[in-house]
Amino acid sequence: MKKGLAALLTGLLCLTLTACSGGAKEDTKAPAPEAADTEAAEEPQGGNGDELFIGLSMPTFAEERWTIDTETVKSYCEEKGIKLVTACADGDSNKQKEQVSTMITQGINVLILAPNDGDAAAAIVEEAKAEGVYVISYDRLVTGTDLVDVYITFNSWRMGQINGEYIVEKLAEKYGETKGNVVLLKGDPADSCAPLYFGGAYEALKPFIDSGDIHVISENDCVGWKPEEATKHVENAMSIAASENITIDAILAPNDGTANGAIAALGDDLAKETIITGMDAEAAACQRILAGTQSMTSWGDTRKMGRTAVDLAIEFFETGSCTTTSTEKGTDADGNEIDVPAYLLDVTFIDKDNVDLLIDEGYHSKEDIYN
Repeated sequence: MKKGLAALLTGLLCLTLTACSGGAKEDTKAPAPEAADTEAAEEPQGGNGDELFIGLSMPTFAEERWTIDTETVKSYCEEKGIKLVTACADGDSNKQKEQVSTMITQGINVLILAPNDGDAAAAIVEEAKAEGVYVISYDRLVTGTDLVDVYITFNSWRMGQINGEYIVEKLAEKYGETKGNVVLLKGDPADSCAPLYFGGAYEALKPFIDSGDIHVISENDCVGWKPEEATKHVENAMSIAASENITIDAILAPNDGTANGAIAALGDDLAKETIITGMDAEAAACQRILAGTQSMTSWGDTRKMGRTAVDLAIEFFETGSCTTTSTEKGTDADGNEIDVPAYLLDVTFIDKDNVDLLIDEGYHSKEDIYN
């Protein structure tokens, strides 16, 4: 099942670089070999210039979605006979830079990079481009450089907008008009997606905040997207609410992990009375939605992102350019705003009424969601 795959991939991929090529498909359900043996047996010997060789660098496997992305890219590359090397940075920007340097030495010609820290990853992009490697910034934008070839991501603004609109709608259902007390949680400030998500959500909430109908109890970043950051901020908000003799009506949580952290602070009973958003449609979040402790989540199919990133890599390798749908705002080395070529993917609203869509789409199994 997907949980088993995620656990296996986490244990295997975070310890070592692995590779796949166009031979027989790897049986990902087979027991993982010892890490040392895997590195010796599967480390690629480099590209020959005549075949596409992709490097995939992930920031962490702390969130389920990154393991799903990696699994998808590996399977798709195997299907297409593309050589691939992968690495997980374990939330360490220096480690990510070292891992990508190794990939470049091995001869990759396209790098799919999900930066652990957008600014810190600028040096990675500069090194890759100096060696003639195309760079696809994956889900998170690398900032502080104008050398990124394309940025692929979900429409983060729309994801946030969906969640902000949901809070507005549910407060109106609760009180007969849109009013109430809210806690605003933001994502990691080092992640370019975080301000876009928050901007979309705030756009929906702002008219009611400006009018005073919605009272913001607190507004905080969740560094590293860590659930414990959300727990800390919500506990503080609960103290503020108690001192003001008010209730917390809604919590804007920027992803499912922080939603879980918010729920841990509230406790299940109080969480069931509170509007709590999320993002990523993790299996555990779907279970919480069905249990009533989390209200909803916004979902982008990370499998589609993974396959599309590989397709863009193929385009770069074969033509020197790739398909784009729009541009996104980034910054150059001097901090000036620039337009980055982008490929944006659609997102979907998920709550208890349509959670089975994730099963129908094969994103989660019935067992994953219904435990």
